[in-house]
Amino acid sequence: MFFRIKGLVGLSLLALGAATGCTDAPMTGVDLVEEFGQSEEALCANGDGVNSAMAALAVAAAQELGRWEPTTDFLPKNGAPWYTELTSTGKSRCSDGRCWRTQAILDLQKAPPNSVKFGSVVFNANNFVSTLTARWNEQRNCELRGGTGAQNCSAEKHKLTFKSKAAGACDTVFTFDAKNLTGGNLANPAQLKNKLLFVGGTANPYLAFSSTGTTVSIDPTYGLNDDPATTSGQCTAACTKVSASSVANACCSCNGATKKYIKSTFNANIYLCQ
Repeated sequence: MFFRIKGLVGLSLLALGAATGCTDAPMTGVDLVEEFGQSEEALCANGDGVNSAMAALAVAAAQELGRWEPTTDFLPKNGAPWYTELTSTGKSRCSDGRCWRTQAILDLQKAPPNSVKFGSVVFNANNFVSTLTARWNEQRNCELRGGTGAQNCSAEKHKLTFKSKAAGACDTVFTFDAKNLTGGNLANPAQLKNKLLFVGGTANPYLAFSSTGTTVSIDPTYGLNDDPATTSGQCTAACTKVSASSVANACCSCNGATKKYIKSTFNANIYLCQ
């Protein structure tokens, strides 16, 4: 199966090198995978950043939870603030017991107004909160309906395992093997698209889905994999960066302005170029 997340300007990493005040260095393959953000010369448009963040959540779930089971692994809180959270079942699927990559994307719901930028796009956290809640409910209601054809929200039990990465249209394509729970091929891998209503489904212009039989590919990932700390002297052209290693005080470039990364106040693995 081939699953591609496209567009997502704010999170894509086609930005070049560095800006004044830091040693120029080309973006590495790791940079392309790890960072949120991109320069104004981006090839892919992103609106308020919500669709791209939702697409990134699909990537994180594939990487860490190894499946798309949104009504089992995620749940909106029943009361303000209406944050969507990982369930205990979802967390138990991650090796660290907390799913740090996925949690970083979810914690974008808590970002203060105007604090997060994806290139020239200012991310709207409030819209992210409400959209995730609405789409989760859409996913649940569709699954409860059952039925066939357009009303069929079923999909085989599956597991997604990282296979490879390569350059993509907007970023780096991550490919995952899609198998059944015993390691065999899925009978109908195209049905996995039914588990993506949670991240917008066909209403999300940054999701495109087609089947090649045994794999799922995602483009781009926008900073959802761990990376080593930013190399000393290298200035990274990304307004927002997600990393398990600290990049605090590392050189960064956001929309042409050279600054330094600071750790965000809402997630320890999110760094803002300020």
